[in-house]
Amino acid sequence: MAKFVRQVFGLFLCLHCVTELHGLFMKFTNVTCESKDLNMGTVEYCELKTLGKNKNSVRLRYSMLKPVFGNIGFHFQLMTKGSERLDGTSNWQPFLYAMNLDLCRFWKNRQNYLARMVFVLIEGHSNLNHSCPYSKEKYIAIDGITNTDVSNQIRGMPLAKGFYALFTKWSTDNITRVLTNFYFEVLSV
Repeated sequence: MAKFVRQVFGLFLCLHCVTELHGLFMKFTNVTCESKDLNMGTVEYCELKTLGKNKNSVRLRYSMLKPVFGNIGFHFQLMTKGSERLDGTSNWQPFLYAMNLDLCRFWKNRQNYLARMVFVLIEGHSNLNHSCPYSKEKYIAIDGITNTDVSNQIRGMPLAKGFYALFTKWSTDNITRVLTNFYFEVLSV
């Protein structure tokens, strides 16, 4: 039994080293959420939680005031931080991927590779995981997704050290309902 425990501990130690020393390692720097239609729903919370020196997580919850039966649009754009402007604000520029997605259609066939990559990141951490309608849910949430989980999932993506953001826009019936932006820093590759 002691040998088994040492082997498991050794495996975890090796995985930790590979993740932090030899693979892509990122850390969340911020998350922002904005409800654009307060009649449809509100943001309950949207926060970054520190779990340790090199570990943090994102959690957010959007309360749904009305059911959503279909026509859910999801737009995401990966951005990189350019040089700062004279007024001190950030200059975010598009980086590689941008996509508009019919979410109801995606959940039926999951044919879109980039969208699958994004949704694999929140798998097991969200109730946003089934086809339309979203009529019984009182909220949509992403809870407890950690930077180490994401680092493992995005290994192999062409990201250099630096600051990035994933800007998302959620809509129904072609009306923007929620904006959620995830900011992160790639610390090592």
